[in-house]
Amino acid sequence: MVSHREEEYQKALEIAKAVLLSSDIKERCLIAGAEWEPSENGGWIFLPYFDMACQVTIPHFEFSLKESAENINLSNRILILHYLNGVEDIPFKNKLISFKEIPSGEFYYPAFARRSIEPLLKTFGTKLQAFQSIAENLGGKPVALGDAGIKISVFPRVPVTLVLWFADAEFPPDLQILFDASITQFLSTEDIVVLSQEVMIRMIKSYYASLPN
Repeated sequence: MVSHREEEYQKALEIAKAVLLSSDIKERCLIAGAEWEPSENGGWIFLPYFDMACQVTIPHFEFSLKESAENINLSNRILILHYLNGVEDIPFKNKLISFKEIPSGEFYYPAFARRSIEPLLKTFGTKLQAFQSIAENLGGKPVALGDAGIKISVFPRVPVTLVLWFADAEFPPDLQILFDASITQFLSTEDIVVLSQEVMIRMIKSYYASLPN
């Protein structure tokens, strides 16, 4: 039996598909930092996604990751299409904001912290080397923030910065997920929640996969 939430996600996916099909896909890909390879009956979109390339087959909307058998779940398919549909040809603002500074972010922050920040903090709060190496394996680049900062390019126009502070005599360890302020111009608050959870999931899965059996 399909849940109400899954029905809503499926509806959102179908709307996002229709929006992309009604647009100039070549132009959308150019703005998004993706490649468009047309064919007689449609074509393929190749979109950088973390350290991989996501392939979207048009018009059937088959999603796959090149050189990976990983399945792209429903929420991430919606996120990918929302990015392709909504991304704007604007420069980065080079101003980092937290989830609290995103529309309605203050209200949703406790749930956001519980689902995205706390799992990362629990896994990496005392593991500087693992935090850095796992993030770099996902395409992350070091930044001079906190005790360890990493910027991960989830999509070409969507960098996500993770900043880790270790515990000291006065404060427990802390972690923040930060975004370039431009993100609010083309991704919704819900999309940013999904984006952050995907960063968390990939970081933690990669960490446990790296441990010896």
